[in-house]
Amino acid sequence: MRISLLALGFTTTVAQVLLVRELVAVFYGNELVLGLILAAWLAWGALGAGMAGRLASWSHQARSRIIAGGLAALGLLPTLQMLLVRAARGLLRVPPGALVEFGPMVGTVVLAVAPVCWLAGALFPLLTRRLAEAGHPAGQAYLWECAGAATGGVLFSFVFIRYLDPFQTAALVLAVDLVAALLLGFRLPAFGFRLSAICLLLTALGFLLTAPHIHRATLRWQWSDLAFAADSPYGRIVIQARESQRIFYENGILMFETQGTRPEEVVHLPLLAHPAPREVLLIGGAAAGNLREALRHPVAHVTVVEPDPLLLRAARLHLPPDEAAVLDHPQVTVVLADGRQFVQTTPRTFDVVILDLPEPSTGALNRFYTEEFFREVRAILSPGGILALGLPAAENYWSPELARRNGSVYHTLRAVFPHVLALPGDTIYFLAAADSLEADPDRWGERLAERGIATRWVTAAYIRYLFTTDRFAQVREALERTAGVRLNRDLMPICYYYDLALWLSRFTPRLRGFFERTDVLRLGWVALALALPVGLTRLRRQWALPVAVGGAGLAGMMLEVIILLAFQVRHGSLYAQISLIVAAYMVGMVLGSQWGASRRWESPAARRGLLALMGVLVVGAAILPFLLQRSLPALLFPLLALLAGGWGGAVFPLALRAERGDVGRAAGRLYGADLAGGCLGALLGGAVFIPLLGIPQTCGVIALVGLAGCLAVIK
Repeated sequence: MRISLLALGFTTTVAQVLLVRELVAVFYGNELVLGLILAAWLAWGALGAGMAGRLASWSHQARSRIIAGGLAALGLLPTLQMLLVRAARGLLRVPPGALVEFGPMVGTVVLAVAPVCWLAGALFPLLTRRLAEAGHPAGQAYLWECAGAATGGVLFSFVFIRYLDPFQTAALVLAVDLVAALLLGFRLPAFGFRLSAICLLLTALGFLLTAPHIHRATLRWQWSDLAFAADSPYGRIVIQARESQRIFYENGILMFETQGTRPEEVVHLPLLAHPAPREVLLIGGAAAGNLREALRHPVAHVTVVEPDPLLLRAARLHLPPDEAAVLDHPQVTVVLADGRQFVQTTPRTFDVVILDLPEPSTGALNRFYTEEFFREVRAILSPGGILALGLPAAENYWSPELARRNGSVYHTLRAVFPHVLALPGDTIYFLAAADSLEADPDRWGERLAERGIATRWVTAAYIRYLFTTDRFAQVREALERTAGVRLNRDLMPICYYYDLALWLSRFTPRLRGFFERTDVLRLGWVALALALPVGLTRLRRQWALPVAVGGAGLAGMMLEVIILLAFQVRHGSLYAQISLIVAAYMVGMVLGSQWGASRRWESPAARRGLLALMGVLVVGAAILPFLLQRSLPALLFPLLALLAGGWGGAVFPLALRAERGDVGRAAGRLYGADLAGGCLGALLGGAVFIPLLGIPQTCGVIALVGLAGCLAVIK
């Protein structure tokens, strides 16, 4: 039973990460999409746990057969679901690089995660009942499941993602589950089952050997003219080769293409605005042609920061030789680091800093568009230095959502830089300076000629057009009219919420009013919403423990998101350390569930212990904002994650001891409530509460959840 629970936790964690990465690579990766994936995952798991709780009273032999067969099926499902996800674009007839409409995307997400989530949720209460029948505390089931999850998370983060492709990882998952099923099968009299399990293990071995071929073949379902595809901790890099052109994608979204003119706008506009750029810093766009264009100016040195070494390796292999050679130019230094961390730690100053990153569509990207980051950039600019960045816009009509997103970035820049210039077009380019900013198109054109730069797009005539077209004044007026938008800050990252509203408005305009109304969300509304389940527990006492456990699941999910986002803001998007934080959270769950399972308390004492844990949540959530507003050392974040995971892990075994009645039914009900709470936290935490309320007030939401749990548990 313990090995089976370990296998269950291992499989659910590894399968979750595999499918999340596949879905993000096929669809999109903003907080709403990630929240939908996790919410669907946890909702199906809760449904499975609730339904299987009714099977826990079946005979011992029947349940053993169901568990063994379920584990074998669980090992096969991640592979089948990955095949479905990779076929999704073809089935939906959406070309590479294009965004999938919101409705079909939600339907695909919900269906793609359903089988493995439902089955994993159903197996847990059955295994809990078997463990209790063997004379062990039922709460230990949560301990072993958490231990398997922690093992899977650590191995995936530090081993699988670096050395195995997704189908090789899925083959290992199949092997683990078949071993667990085999051990259960040998306890049964059916020889045919044992023989079938041995055959399946041999099949898993063959699958492991053929997985690279399957991986490559199924990628071609999505990408014609595939030249390169590989996964790194940062995402999936795909390159299409069409004659002499190369097109780069990351997680399904177009990064750049060779032979285009975009690098001319990204680089020449800010370098022409500066009278003598000598030291240039590029954040992003290392392989996109920006370096080539920057070196055409009389610069002394260009520093380019790129976090993903896989992108640079792919660029050196697949870019035209003259473009790849620029990466090794003697005037170029390529720094493998997080862009924000580099800005925070570099002792050097720069004449021009160019930010060439996607728009602030996620929490990870949003931290490059906050007031705090702009102040960090200002600190490394030389006198007369310029910061340049671009945002997608429109030539003629700006929707309210587009104006709000771009206006938030503009006013956040204005809070730091007295001089901000906005150049119109399909991409609006912002130039910001602490000192005066020369906005003379004739002088820019003269510099282009003086420096002997021949261009295809950014010519003297084009520069003059940018300043003299009616759109120049119209863009400025449109930005000034958005003075009421919120400024984008590290702990109040409103801009990625604005970007989320913009993204959704393209597919479902009816949601426009909804997002305008939720923009006024306040803590009082959350308190009123929590009053309903607390009131119901006073009428139906059997709901008290499920409500408390569901609140714990919601709080635990939101705590993990807050700690991860705060770490990214303070110390950069360092994937190894982020993996360490996730691993620390899982280890904390193991330790917490071990502590909870070892308490030999009867129901009243267990209920008092659960009440104390809810009180700890209230106090901890009240203290956390004061900690996160300070410059905490990086190693303190895994400690915070360990404590949060330990708290969450202790709740379930204590609630199970406090619950009366059949162990299997109780485990299914409480485990389902835990997953349902996590589902709600995944959906609301990163996509709604954090951007709208900010991290400090989101901690207030968690404190209110803890208070609601206290009121529910008290008799």
